[in-house]
Amino acid sequence: MNAPGTRALALVCLLASGLQAGTAPLFTLNNLDGSSFRLADHMGKQIVVLDFWATWCGPCAKGLKQLQALHERFPGIVVAAASIDDGQSLSRVAQYVQGRGFTFTVLLDPDTNALRLFNPSAGVPTTVIIDRQGQVAYSHVGYLPGDEQAVADKVRELAP
Repeated sequence: MNAPGTRALALVCLLASGLQAGTAPLFTLNNLDGSSFRLADHMGKQIVVLDFWATWCGPCAKGLKQLQALHERFPGIVVAAASIDDGQSLSRVAQYVQGRGFTFTVLLDPDTNALRLFNPSAGVPTTVIIDRQGQVAYSHVGYLPGDEQAVADKVRELAP
C-alpha cells in the first residue's frame, strides 16, 4: 500500500523534472548494432527502464553500473540506455559499453531528440520508468549514490 501523499510526491517530481505525467512519448532509436528500437513495441507488454547518458558524463558512469545491476536483477523488464554522444562517437560508445561488460540494450540518440521528449533541458543522466500501460511512472534527472534504490523500488512495485 502506498503511503499517503506518495502519488502526489511522484507527480511533483515528474513535473519538476520537466516531464508531464501521463503516456510516454513514442520514439524510435537505433541500437549499437544498427537495428531499430521502437518504444511502441514494448507498450502494453513490458516495463521499460530508460536511461539517457553520455561517455563524457561522470555521474552517468556510476548510474550505468547500477543500471547493469538492475538489468541482472529484473530479467523480465526492458533496460535500455540511450547515449547522447554525437554521431561521430559511435566507436567510442561501443568501446565504452563493451569495456564495462554492459549487457543491457544500448541506443543512440545523438541529436537528443528522444531525450528532449522526456527532459526538455536535455540534462544527463535522465532516468525514466515506463509501466506496462505506457505511462511514465518515474522520472529523475542526475545521479547520486542511493538513487538506484528508488528505481529498484519502483520496478518492484510495478512488476507482478
